Amino acid sequence: MGCATTSVKITSIVLNAVLGVLAAGAIGWIAYNADTETEEFVIAAYVACSVILVFALLGIFAAIRESVVLTATSAVFLLILAIPQIVSTCLFIHEFDVKSGRDIVEVAWQANNMDALQQKHECCGQSSALDYIHLNQLIPPSCYADLQQTPNHLYLAGCLGKVQSFYESDKLRFIIVSWVLVAFELICCALAVFLAISFKNKQRRMEF
Repeated sequence: MGCATTSVKITSIVLNAVLGVLAAGAIGWIAYNADTETEEFVIAAYVACSVILVFALLGIFAAIRESVVLTATSAVFLLILAIPQIVSTCLFIHEFDVKSGRDIVEVAWQANNMDALQQKHECCGQSSALDYIHLNQLIPPSCYADLQQTPNHLYLAGCLGKVQSFYESDKLRFIIVSWVLVAFELICCALAVFLAISFKNKQRRMEF
């Protein structure tokens, strides 16, 4: 096997391993943030990342075994995965608005169900803890770090800004992760095509 092919083989194995780690990390990230997304999005993301992980592992196995069929299969499916992911990411950027943190906080405030939001986002009230004081209510334990009701543990920021910033950051993280996965998929696809051709040529030379 030529030096160039060997280098590409090693590069392919390394990049497929990185792709697999990224896909596994994305699955963990989706699981952690599952309660902030729609069920349809979570299921689709789980399926897509799981398939990416499977074909990243296939790419590693194919390169090690120098299998023409498996390498070509990996290249085809990585390309098939990349195309809809590019389309869905572009649609997400241009057509889907950031979830309104204000609406979520206002609904929770009206329902007197702020505890989960306050603990998760380390905030208190809609604008600040003064919201409770103005209503002659006690500041709830969820407004304190580690539920320790002392002044130095009180969350000072209101939840409106905190929750909105979270959803804006969440959208940005999704876009970055999606484009990084697409980039690795396309690079691994190109390397797999090169390897499939090289492995095929090697097999032909060995037949003579």
